[in-house]
Amino acid sequence: MYGKLFCVLLLAAAMLIRDIPNFKQASHRDRVVYGVMMVPLLYLAFLFVASKPWPNLDTLFNLLTGPADRFVHWLNPAKS
Repeated sequence: MYGKLFCVLLLAAAMLIRDIPNFKQASHRDRVVYGVMMVPLLYLAFLFVASKPWPNLDTLFNLLTGPADRFVHWLNPAKS
């Protein structure tokens, strides 16, 4: 667990060192988008470090396969 935590902290530090100068000059909308993008990243980092069996991105994508299959079937004239 400590090795995973070290890797996540090292990657987060590298990302922040690279992004802080751009973040200071960014508009309010860009900062909001950056923050919204960080939420899933932090969630997945927590799952990686804690090894929790909580829902992952694969679970979200699996929820969308049924509607996607119906949509593709609807668009394919050969199967209609």
